[in-house]
This record gives sequence, C-alpha cells and structure tokens, in this order.
Amino acid sequence: MSAGHLPLERLVDGVLHTLRTVVAPALDDRYARGQLFAVLDLLHNLRERIAIRPELLAAEAESAAEALDAAVMALGSVPPPLAAALAAVPAEPLAARVAALRAAVVAAFTVLPSLPSAVAAPAHAALAAHLGGQAMRDVAVLKPSLLEEISKG
Repeated sequence: MSAGHLPLERLVDGVLHTLRTVVAPALDDRYARGQLFAVLDLLHNLRERIAIRPELLAAEAESAAEALDAAVMALGSVPPPLAAALAAVPAEPLAARVAALRAAVVAAFTVLPSLPSAVAAPAHAALAAHLGGQAMRDVAVLKPSLLEEISKG
C-alpha cells in the first residue's frame, strides 16, 4: 500500500461511523432512516468480506484438500478430469491454492454422476461435508443484522 492510501476496511469504517453518528440523527423521516439502516447493515457485513483473511483461506484449503483426499480414496482411481485439476493445485500462494482446490472440487462433482452410485456416494459425502463446513465459515464472518434498527426507522 502506498503512502496516502487508506486500507479499504478503514474507509468503510469511516463511512459507517459518519452515517451512524452524523446522518442518522439528522433524519426525521422513518422511511429514510430505515433505508439508511439497511445501507449500514449492508456495509457492516461487506466490510468483513473486503479483506482477504489468510486464516479463512487456510481453513478452506485444509478442508478442501482433506475432502478431495477422502473422495480420491473412496473412488479408488482418479478420473482424468479430476487428476488434471488436482495436478494444477499449487502449494503457494494461498489464494491461488484455494482457487485451484475449488476448481478441483467442481471437477470431482462433475465426474461423480458418471460413476456407480456405490462408488460415488462416499466421495460425494466427503465433498458435501467440506461444502457444508465452508458455508458455515463463510456465514461466520457476517455480523448480526441491524434489522431491529431498520424496523424502528
């Protein structure tokens, strides 16, 4: 980051603070206040998604790699599209690793329908467990809703 540039998270924090402490008290109209609090809610949650959080990427990479390992074990052999996707997964940088692991998960799901269900089911279960865990990690960074403030107007 060059001198004179604010991190995006800090900029969002400043906007949130100004909207909450300067704009909101000046609004008398319930509808306008409700709209303002909806924007605050959106910005509040967006702030957590702006920054790349290495700990979240690392957790996703670990989970995806474990799920793919379990899927490969369940399949017994690796279908060529999945083998190619797995071969393309780099060790570093972390963001590239996660992107490639996501592509490998998609490749794994793509080949499963062509396999006997007895073979595909355990692989599908491992991949689905990863996706369920990832959904929870994604939701965990969201902040509580400002719905109560929005409804007050």
